[in-house]
Amino acid sequence: MTARLGAVAAAHAHILARRRTAVALLALLPLAIYGALYRHSPHAVTVGGVASAFSAGGAAIFSMLPARAADQRLVLAGYRPAVLIIGRLIVLEAASIVISLITASVMIAGTKPAHPTDVFAGVILTGIVAVPLGLALGALLPRELEAVLVLIGIVGIQITADPDTVISALLPFHAASQLLDAVGAPAAFLPRLALTVAYGAALLAIAWAAWRHRAGARRSPSTITLAPRNHPARARD
Repeated sequence: MTARLGAVAAAHAHILARRRTAVALLALLPLAIYGALYRHSPHAVTVGGVASAFSAGGAAIFSMLPARAADQRLVLAGYRPAVLIIGRLIVLEAASIVISLITASVMIAGTKPAHPTDVFAGVILTGIVAVPLGLALGALLPRELEAVLVLIGIVGIQITADPDTVISALLPFHAASQLLDAVGAPAAFLPRLALTVAYGAALLAIAWAAWRHRAGARRSPSTITLAPRNHPARARD
């Protein structure tokens, strides 16, 4: 079990390494957005922190879609679906935490917010829930372009929506944005952690169900077609 989990994690780390330019650009994107708002907006930290979802969510999309064919072969070879999902999560969440720490450190050094701990917590929670969101989008949508566009839409609405509106509360980064936007007393961390974990678990369940459905459809006998008798593939029969 442990050896297979390590093998899956290494495989997905290799996939991300092959897309290192795209991943690096995604990691720099929230800092670029923060830099554009630095000293021009009191919400620069909030916007930059929520925009860090592009990094973790985009990396999850780039990990999910190219691995579909490999996942099918691994399942047929005896790998449990849980091992494939957990192995992917280990790599993505580890990368997300590293990127979140760098992003939060830069913003804290630049803005010097009143509650730097909340900034660290908010950016990390953003990354934690962005990973299962990216996995869900990668499992539900057929191509990277569509998945990335939906991610851009979700993050954009979260950034621009009034925090007190219903639509903001229904989006996955609402709890993290409350920590990032705290200007008075420090925001309560545990309720927002619980909400983020619940949202992440729901998104992971969606990704799991979509992945299982797609895998089952590909292995279904109804999807297998036989070549005609005069087809070159059956010439040896």
